[in-house]
Amino acid sequence: MKFILYTDGACSGNPGPGGFGSIVIADLKYVTELGAAYQQTTNNRMELQAVISGLKFILLQKNKSFEVQVYTDSVYVIRGITQWVFGWKRNGWKNSTGTAVVNQDLWEELLSLVQQIPTQIKWAYVRGHNNDPGNERCDEIAVAYSKQTSVYLYDGNAAEYLFDVTVPPRTEEMTDHANRQKPTGEKKSSWYLSLINGVVTKYATWSECEAQVKGRPGVKFKKVSSASEETDLLKSWGK
Repeated sequence: MKFILYTDGACSGNPGPGGFGSIVIADLKYVTELGAAYQQTTNNRMELQAVISGLKFILLQKNKSFEVQVYTDSVYVIRGITQWVFGWKRNGWKNSTGTAVVNQDLWEELLSLVQQIPTQIKWAYVRGHNNDPGNERCDEIAVAYSKQTSVYLYDGNAAEYLFDVTVPPRTEEMTDHANRQKPTGEKKSSWYLSLINGVVTKYATWSECEAQVKGRPGVKFKKVSSASEETDLLKSWGK
């Protein structure tokens, strides 16, 4: 049996009210949407919670043999669970700078769930806001919950779902976005990162970033335009 899991998280304010959205597809036959709202959280916690909730749901099905494919637009989640988490655990949940790992509680929970999956999970990066139906629907659910508004969660036959679940999304390598050319006239996506007291936060717009870093001594911030730029920046910050 194969499960496909799409996930996304959102936060209004970061930190602020947040929500997550997940889609679980069982054997391309049945679809279950998941989501929830949180009063005070961060975008990264919601990205993690989306995956955690999806894996918990899958494990509740009590299938003895199955595989899982996860699609997410969070480099933080993929890098964390496939690379960083092992070093963090070995070092007593300290990062490369010797400070406590942010969101340790969720990382421990996610690692525990991953270890309960009978086969190795396949992780794939899907660029956010790139018209991939699964990612867009998860974003819609997450944003609705972050704004404390109700949203209908589908639970039923895949043939009657919002999109054709048999068509896989457009996945990308997380290291080569900067080398890819976009069509002429297409606006290049970008976002902002800040490092405040050892905590990395992502912002969709400069105004959001500016509101958090303005007037605060010792903070770092920068605009990035690809996942590879983000990865390189985080490495330069020791993350």
